[in-house]
Amino acid sequence: MKYFIFLFLSISMFSQKREITYNLHFNNSEKSSSITIKEEKKMLLLEYKLIDSISSALNKDKKYNRILRKIEKLSFKPENLKRIENYVYQLNIIKEKYFFYKSDRILVPISENEIFYNDFNNLFNTHVDILKNKKKTRIVLDSNRNIETILKFNNDIKIIFMTSPDEKSHPILISFLKNTLNLYREQKQNNFLKKEYIYNY
Repeated sequence: MKYFIFLFLSISMFSQKREITYNLHFNNSEKSSSITIKEEKKMLLLEYKLIDSISSALNKDKKYNRILRKIEKLSFKPENLKRIENYVYQLNIIKEKYFFYKSDRILVPISENEIFYNDFNNLFNTHVDILKNKKKTRIVLDSNRNIETILKFNNDIKIIFMTSPDEKSHPILISFLKNTLNLYREQKQNNFLKKEYIYNY
């Protein structure tokens, strides 16, 4: 019986799929970016997409428009939040098919980057209200930059929308984003991550 429980727990741990995605949008530019951190066996896969534009064919995608209509019918009440988050996640998956982008990726061994992996775990173990830093009142003067952060754990999805965030407004999320970008810079040592796609992060 003990062996069975241990085996079940081991299988469960390896079957868990956790990933974090940062989608950066600029209101005055077609350029944007998407950075995803996926948990693999003993590794983290970090993928960086720099998006130049989105095909206008997206507006004719039937599934995309069907989901949009579903969202429009829902009021933004707490009881509808999970459904809306799942719909937004589905929209993002469809949108990716219409991106014109360049991408690169790196593999980060967990054993060699324990602090980064602990920070990754911390995002899933921290209450969403703390990640949003809800208690802090903030006046936003520059609203041209938005970040959508998606935390996915198996089928559970949490989405956090941020307007012109920095380490003061959203310390946990932005600190982790910066560390994710710095890991790429340290490993690749090139100029792929240009400012027009990732701002000053």
